[in-house]
Amino acid sequence: MSETKRWISIKAIIALFFYLIIPLFAIYNIITTYPELSRERFMTMVYWFVPLAIILVIISQACMYYPRGHNMRFFLDLIYVVFTVLWLFAFLGGGISITQSWNEYQFTLHLWKYIAVILFVAGFNIIYYTLEWKVYHKEINQAH
Repeated sequence: MSETKRWISIKAIIALFFYLIIPLFAIYNIITTYPELSRERFMTMVYWFVPLAIILVIISQACMYYPRGHNMRFFLDLIYVVFTVLWLFAFLGGGISITQSWNEYQFTLHLWKYIAVILFVAGFNIIYYTLEWKVYHKEINQAH
């Protein structure tokens, strides 16, 4: 059975949907459903996370060109994790708390627990990519 080379990787398609299309759709729905919420705050979020999402899609696509265990793929995977953390930080508003006014009410959401979970998952991903690189890097070196 022959394996055909894809023009765009599955990882890039998933990154496009999860980091760009779905968040933009969600923000659009929030802004149109709740017009009394601060529109500037959401536009600032979009200003930061859209470029980061585009970078994540590009990195996802670039990983396709290198086999597992290749040094460049490992480097791209680590950059992917860093940009994912930056993207999440931008999507959460760029701070450890969000203060929002809604009509005469004002509320604050403290996000430090979410940030701790994000950093834990990022650390786990770095460990995963490091182990993947070590295992497949040995196979690449043995083949040469």
